[in-house]
Amino acid sequence: MPWIRPRQTFVVGLTALTLIASGCAGLVTPGAGAGIRAVDVDLDRPEMQQFTVAKSMTQLERDVRIETGGRDRPKLTPALFWTGIVVGTVGAVGSVSFGVAGFVTKNQLRSGYEGDGLTVEDRDSMVNRGEAFNTAAMATATAAVLGYALALVTYGVDWNRCGPLVRKRRDCK
Repeated sequence: MPWIRPRQTFVVGLTALTLIASGCAGLVTPGAGAGIRAVDVDLDRPEMQQFTVAKSMTQLERDVRIETGGRDRPKLTPALFWTGIVVGTVGAVGSVSFGVAGFVTKNQLRSGYEGDGLTVEDRDSMVNRGEAFNTAAMATATAAVLGYALALVTYGVDWNRCGPLVRKRRDCK
């Protein structure tokens, strides 16, 4: 059992590294050197007041909307979307694989109890292996959920902004 802790630490570290690499957790502060330029828009002009959004925004919301209005760099959403799909699929396949391996180990342990004879070392080895498979199955299932959630949220943001993922499927102006 003492070797389970390093594996759990490894799995947690691998999951954290995957989340950081996929964009769920940022390595840099947003806007630092991102090439964002300010767009001069006066939301207090009379023609802008016909829109309820312009009337209801606070000064902070207006500043944020103006600062994030135009970007000269390519969109990041396709990379995040496909990273989420890949992480989710690898997590789903890993979860099923480790689940099957845990089931096989459980059956081996059961058959050892029923008739073949089982030494203490064999029993401890199978129990430890089964626990490791269960831990790995849970970690990869978590990675699958997070990966697919990242893809779903990224696609939703892209849909809302009429980005490159949905431009062909939607009439964007």
